[in-house]
Amino acid sequence: MSSSIAYVPRVVGGKPAAMVERDDLRDLLAAIRDALDVPPGPERSALLGDRALLVGGVLRDVLDGTPAFDIPSETDYLRRTISEGGRHVA
Repeated sequence: MSSSIAYVPRVVGGKPAAMVERDDLRDLLAAIRDALDVPPGPERSALLGDRALLVGGVLRDVLDGTPAFDIPSETDYLRRTISEGGRHVA
């Protein structure tokens, strides 16, 4: 069964493309989990809303196969944005 992700697998370090894609997706899912893991507090609701928009944009780019971004780039962008406060930038 083929993947619904419009992403061209790449070969890195001699690993098979399927293994590289699996590792990239695992890293992306971990970053999404971290983005949505917001501790309780007065700004939790607003922060979750902002991060949900951010995660939605990243997922849209990956699923649409936006040519300028690959999965590792999207993962790095998500992690960097979260580390800077996690606010969605329109």
